[in-house]
Amino acid sequence: MAVILDPNYSRCQVRLQTGVDNNGDPILVSRTYGRIRPAATHQDVYDVISALMGLQNFSVYAIRRLEDGELINQE
Repeated sequence: MAVILDPNYSRCQVRLQTGVDNNGDPILVSRTYGRIRPAATHQDVYDVISALMGLQNFSVYAIRRLEDGELINQE
């Protein structure tokens, strides 16, 4: 039995550093961009998000791709 993932649209979560707290730890906020086609390559998603983040003032702390889909049991 093989279980496969039937991909749905994915999302991209960007964590931005907006400053530091009193202890010197980074203050982070998250922004999520949705409806990314499953066929989009990781490099394409990274390039587009990097270009978008270049338009704002905060530092990019992390970029994550969150894939969503339905697990199907193929018997």
